[in-house]
Amino acid sequence: MSNLEEYNYVVEVRFEIEKDADGYPKSRNAEALLCKPLDPECSLCIVASVPLYLRNIAYGDTIRTKPDSGDSLEFGQVVKRGGYSVYRVLLHDPSRKDAVIRHFLDLGALVEHDGDLIAVAVPPTANVDAIADYILTGKDKDYWGAQDGYIFEPS
Repeated sequence: MSNLEEYNYVVEVRFEIEKDADGYPKSRNAEALLCKPLDPECSLCIVASVPLYLRNIAYGDTIRTKPDSGDSLEFGQVVKRGGYSVYRVLLHDPSRKDAVIRHFLDLGALVEHDGDLIAVAVPPTANVDAIADYILTGKDKDYWGAQDGYIFEPS
C-alpha cells in the first residue's frame, strides 16, 4: 500500500503569501491549500491544490508542516518537488474564462480559478511548450496578464 492510499484524506495547510514589489496581492496575506498527509501527524504532506497566489509552491510538492498556535497547520518547507510548474493568468475579458479553462484541461493541465484569476498546474508529462505558447499568445493579444508561480527545472 502506498502512502497516499494509507492516508486517504486531505488537510488544510496555511501558506504565507510572498508579496511582490507592488505589495500584490493586497487583499490577502495567506492562502490555504488542501494537502494529502504522508504520516499520521500530518508533518509531511503532498500539495493537492493548485496555488492561486503563492510563489515557489506547486501542486504535487512534498512539504513539511508545522503546527500554528491553534489546531491548524502552517507550511514549513518544501522537502521534494513534484515536477509540476504553475502559471497564472488574469483574464481581461471574463467571457473567455470557460474556453481558456477548457483549453488548459485539453492540454493536460490542472486548473483552479477565483474570479478572473486562473492558476494552471502543468505536469511533467504535459506539453509545456504548447501551454507556455498559449499563455504568451494570449498575453501578447492582451487577452490576459500572465505570471509564473513556480517553474520546475529537472535536476
